[in-house]
Amino acid sequence: FVALDPMIRRSLLIACAALTFASAAPAAPRGDHAIVAEQGERWNALYAAGDWTALRALYADDAWLMTDNAPAAKSADAIIAYLRRYRDLGATVVFRFEPEDVQVDGRMAVAISKYWMTAQMPGRPAVRTAGRSVLIYRKASGRWLLWRDMDNRTPDVKVD
Repeated sequence: FVALDPMIRRSLLIACAALTFASAAPAAPRGDHAIVAEQGERWNALYAAGDWTALRALYADDAWLMTDNAPAAKSADAIIAYLRRYRDLGATVVFRFEPEDVQVDGRMAVAISKYWMTAQMPGRPAVRTAGRSVLIYRKASGRWLLWRDMDNRTPDVKVD
């Protein structure tokens, strides 16, 4: 943990703190849990449709995306540019999410999901990966916005 990049370490500490507070807090309304749990499906549908405007609206302006082997994308616009890059080159990219845990505490929520991704550039073999994501949401103006997204490969989530 000490050898981690300071920004990654800070994000992990925020996620741990959110989980700690969520476990000690009174239960959030069932609606918030369901809304946060369903965000992965909504994100996936918008990505599959290439609806970049609607996908961008799911993110807080100051959101971060932290994926394996890539620098952090820091802003909703930077995240959309990162997500579009392969699709704009003609790649087929398919995601599948399986929520494992959702904790809601006031205006913050943490969702942990398994994910599977298949990406294929035209004329090349498909690349498959799997792992877990930690998603931190902030509630603003009555909406849950994705604020921090960290993905990593894990040995217990197998590529299909």
